[in-house]
Amino acid sequence: MTAADFGVDPTTATSPEQYVTLLRRVRDQSGLAYREIARRAQRNGNVLPASTLATMLGRTTLPRRDLVSALLRACDLSDDRVTAWLAAWGRLAAARTTATPPPAAAGGPPGWPGHSPGRTARFAGAGGSVTPGAEDDGPAPQTEGSAALRLVPDGGTTPFAGHRGRPSDGSGERRDRTVPRRSPWPTPAQAQPVGDGPEAPVPYQLPPAPPLMVGRWAEVDRLRASAEADAAVCLVEGAGGVGKSALALHVAHQIAGRYGGGCLYTDLRGAAAGIAAAEPADVVGRFLRALGAPTVPASLDEASALLRTWTAERGVLVVLDNAASAAQVRPLLASGPRCTTIITSRWMLPDLDTTSRIRVDPLPDDAALALLTGLTGARRVQAEPAAAATVVRRCGGLPLALRIVGARAAARPDASLAGLAERVDDEGLRLDVLEVGDLSVRASLHLGYQAFEDAPQAERRRAARLFRLAALPNWTHFTPHGCAALADLPVTEAERLLDALVDAYLVESAGGGRYRFHDIVRLYARERANEVDDPAQREASLGNLTAWLSKATVRAARLLYPHDQFGVDEPAGPGLPDPPLGNTADAWSWFEREHTNLLLIARQQAAAGRTLAEVTNLALVTPKFLDYAGYIAEQQQFGYLAATAASKLGNRSFEAAGLNIVAVALLRQGRLDDAIPLLERCLVVQRELGERSREAALLNNLGRAMHERGNLTRALHHLQASLVIRRQLGQGNKVGMVLDNLAMVYHSLGDYSQAIACHEAGRAATDSGTDPLQEAQALVNLAETLQASGSHDAAIARAGESLEICRRYEHQRGIGLALQALGNAHAGLGHRAEARRHWREALTRLDGLDPQACARLRAALAASGTPTSQRTDPTTDRESAT
Repeated sequence: MTAADFGVDPTTATSPEQYVTLLRRVRDQSGLAYREIARRAQRNGNVLPASTLATMLGRTTLPRRDLVSALLRACDLSDDRVTAWLAAWGRLAAARTTATPPPAAAGGPPGWPGHSPGRTARFAGAGGSVTPGAEDDGPAPQTEGSAALRLVPDGGTTPFAGHRGRPSDGSGERRDRTVPRRSPWPTPAQAQPVGDGPEAPVPYQLPPAPPLMVGRWAEVDRLRASAEADAAVCLVEGAGGVGKSALALHVAHQIAGRYGGGCLYTDLRGAAAGIAAAEPADVVGRFLRALGAPTVPASLDEASALLRTWTAERGVLVVLDNAASAAQVRPLLASGPRCTTIITSRWMLPDLDTTSRIRVDPLPDDAALALLTGLTGARRVQAEPAAAATVVRRCGGLPLALRIVGARAAARPDASLAGLAERVDDEGLRLDVLEVGDLSVRASLHLGYQAFEDAPQAERRRAARLFRLAALPNWTHFTPHGCAALADLPVTEAERLLDALVDAYLVESAGGGRYRFHDIVRLYARERANEVDDPAQREASLGNLTAWLSKATVRAARLLYPHDQFGVDEPAGPGLPDPPLGNTADAWSWFEREHTNLLLIARQQAAAGRTLAEVTNLALVTPKFLDYAGYIAEQQQFGYLAATAASKLGNRSFEAAGLNIVAVALLRQGRLDDAIPLLERCLVVQRELGERSREAALLNNLGRAMHERGNLTRALHHLQASLVIRRQLGQGNKVGMVLDNLAMVYHSLGDYSQAIACHEAGRAATDSGTDPLQEAQALVNLAETLQASGSHDAAIARAGESLEICRRYEHQRGIGLALQALGNAHAGLGHRAEARRHWREALTRLDGLDPQACARLRAALAASGTPTSQRTDPTTDRESAT
């Protein structure tokens, strides 16, 4: 005996009450709290909540066999000891089931579902416990829902330990059954075996459980818990191939023992290629015959009502796999309090009343790798971890895809995974690779898509078209406005169609009115577009989208930078919906959400040689936001795109403007030797073309570059030349920017009075509030000069104003630079703890956005808050294009 049951002999128990007493002793000797036992049981793969354990050990009825096993194993009993305890449990359960039944009156009048003449075997009440009668040593009366021991279809013994519901605890809490209900159809108790033959076996129709189940423990726990509710209707929903059926069958096999009336299963064929969905009338008929009903009504309504009658008092588990619609499911629901229905569907079925909805998403990478390991063998995965990681990444967490790859690998046990990984990594081959035998990711996705493409409703066919077209752009996510431009639809209709695709799990909601594709679904949708849609139509759709993005980008930039013209016009024309931009906050948020999409689509169009004018506009306008925000790598890529597209269009001015953007990004990286020659080359071009505004921008940027190199004389020369041009052109805000840069040079020269004068003149030249982000930048620069001059309190005030503006726009880089300035000023006052607090938050904000500022912050923090004379603000006013 182990320590937990030392001296406790289960064979001495002669009644359920004694058995439970001995179980309590085991638990007491283990020294484990109920919660600890529950946690251990969960680690062992069992479900034994602390509340269930407390109830079980507080009663005198025989607990469920699986709960006893879970308790004993959690208390560390060895396998042979657990076997001995379960043998004792079986002896007590058999003693109850072979006892003489009471007179019919004790269990209800003849014909009542709880009365079963001629039957002596019975099973547990809810929870699987064997319920005693009024006297502990007497036979248990037949209560409602009890079921006689029956044969299962394969000739073995029944797998059920009892029916569901609340167990009787001897309190007499039972339903009033003095008035029998009447039904035009025989109840289960009234039905007689056909031809005086043996009674029908308890149905157990579940297909085999999946051999591997990984990464779904949270969903398993939720589904098991949801199935406990009275008349539970649990919907398991998710995309095709994500593992809904596997989850439902895994849980169904785990809980099957609760249902004395058996388990019913059907594939409703809502996801079956080339086969019509199952008719509810046919399914009801099969269910009734499986339950032993002597006849099936012709009317679906009557047959459905009879199914509810036959299942209500028995306790039946019904699994409806691959449901096509709520209308298909409703007639098949078992509504008895001891019944559970589990439904799987690749549709959300929002019009179906359920007690719980469990969404199944693709597996995370670690779980997907565990599944692949289980399918292919640990040795192969460990031998080629890089290839295994590629397979996992390209399968996108879809268990169906991983099963197919596993099957392919199993068919060639001597082959390496590298070849398979190389093919699945190829977008052109991936869907072909993910197909073996009757398993096919492409076929699985086609089933959902076909419901739209072949639908009689025109709107659903438009949804199929939008599904195809939305896969063409290389965007990470998309909005109804973008899709409206792409498919030439009203925005409201595009939103409605996208929601319909979300309901079918063909498109995912990304939150905030945004949508996205799973990578494999995108490949399928793009494949359908290439097969169905005319090339000219596809090109026109991408052109419409690019034109709309250009329009939205120019609109957003003008809201943020009203004094910058960028030399481009906002596109106009039919089929271009108005962008959802009302103010500067909307514009900043739009750039934050869309800047990656803008780059990807501009690059896609430029590579194809399409819509080069729109690509140039996107590439010239977007970088100012990127410069403010600190997205340096994207800024540099946009510059190259602008230069390349403009060169193909023969526009030298725009080409030089694009290279100016590249140079600004190089300056942000501290690559002065690369940036300065490029700026000088572009300056020559703009002077040749007479582009005075762009000449001034280049002089400003050269002045800043020379300042960073330490050549302050040349910095002053270039900035003063830029200032002359800006004043000649009457560009007030640009004058303010150049003056602010001049102030920074004087700061470096140690002439703080001249620096502050330039700062103030620059602020006076700028229209207050028209370019809040430039204003925030100028305030930070002024704060640094004030701090260097010893005016620490004034510096704190100016940095605080900048911080307020940047927080209003959620401008992360601006917030970080303002916090850095605050830290510097507090350090100047000797407030070391306050300085370090601001520096730490600044470093968090600027990490990945401003490497030079981060390096200076780390140095300041390493000095333990010691004030430093080194200027730590890398903020500069550079001009991207104008």
